[in-house]
Amino acid sequence: MKKALYLTSALVAASVLALGATDSMAASKAKKLKMGISGFYKATVGYARQGEGFTVSSDTGTAYTGYNEVDVKTDSEIKFSGSTKTNSGIKVGLVVELETDTNKNGGDHIDQSYMHFGGNFGTFALGSTIAAAAALAVNAPSTGALAIFGGDSVAWVVKPTEVKVSSVAGGNIGGNDKQKVRWISPSFSGFTAGASYVPDLTSGDGNMAANSGTGGTDASQIDLALKYSGKIGMNAISASGSFWQVDQTTTAANATTGTEGHSIGVPTTMGAFTVGAGWKEVSTTGDASEDFTETGTGVNVVKLRGTPLSGTKHSKDEEVHNVGVAWKQGPTQLSVNYFNSTMELATTRTGEDSLTKWTLGATHNVGPGVDFIGSIQHVRWDDELSSVALNNNKGTAFVGGVKVAF
Repeated sequence: MKKALYLTSALVAASVLALGATDSMAASKAKKLKMGISGFYKATVGYARQGEGFTVSSDTGTAYTGYNEVDVKTDSEIKFSGSTKTNSGIKVGLVVELETDTNKNGGDHIDQSYMHFGGNFGTFALGSTIAAAAALAVNAPSTGALAIFGGDSVAWVVKPTEVKVSSVAGGNIGGNDKQKVRWISPSFSGFTAGASYVPDLTSGDGNMAANSGTGGTDASQIDLALKYSGKIGMNAISASGSFWQVDQTTTAANATTGTEGHSIGVPTTMGAFTVGAGWKEVSTTGDASEDFTETGTGVNVVKLRGTPLSGTKHSKDEEVHNVGVAWKQGPTQLSVNYFNSTMELATTRTGEDSLTKWTLGATHNVGPGVDFIGSIQHVRWDDELSSVALNNNKGTAFVGGVKVAF
């Protein structure tokens, strides 16, 4: 009996020592997080001509604005990223993106910069990164030198000042990198959910956001998103839906009022072809806190305090439609894409401002990370007063170049 007890005690002691040694060895082997480097460099050359009426109509006496027809543009980014695991199994990582073309993003050198924590609970991100609704969004397919969403179009075909559609208009919440907390769930039966909160969407001063009362100038934002990826037979299908809300003081004198937005996207791949469509709607929230005058068809109408701002000259109501089809065979991909964004009653005048573009894009891979890219894009900026040439512009851009990823 004593021998058995001694033997059992010896085995327990040996196990404890062995486990202790294993933990000690694991701790000694653990290393600090190491950062890796990746990124891309895109260089393009293109030709674009502005609408003749748009340039000539700016003539005041002997002076008018003309634009070059040929341009060279570059876009590049270096990404530093790395991750490690804690003793409890939680994955911790860092991402810092360096914009190496300072003419992008208003001259900022740093794009995204955030820390993320991942486990069975999903992944949390803290810092400057895109919203969950943007990270989970799927859209109509496109390829080539010019993106369908964002500021590529305005870089070639000039947007008239009176057109209130955003120069970076897109089909979802967009990629705003303001400081936020973001959560994305693990995938379950093809479904992935996400949510974000931005305390201060409009300012980067580091102060507490002033986004309420009658004198608030800042805005906060929340967003929710759901994505599905799966197969129906031999076809791959994806879908996403999102909702976001911007909370800000809604006074008639303040052009940056609160908004609510919704977007959906559904692409599907059938063999070599991918087809897809997307839709977005943004509506203005809140009521006017002071009286103001609305001009319609030549008649001045006084809007009283408490009037809903949606559908007035102070609204940011917007609707977007996007449809595309792409074909891929080996190293070559082609796409055709249609995009339209409208803002109703962007000023006191009846009507709508709009941005419409048709894009034919091509990408051909010539080696690891090296692609030849090209696009033909027709862009049309339309103001509510279509009869005023200076407020409208249209043109076609022919752009080609090389993109190198590393």
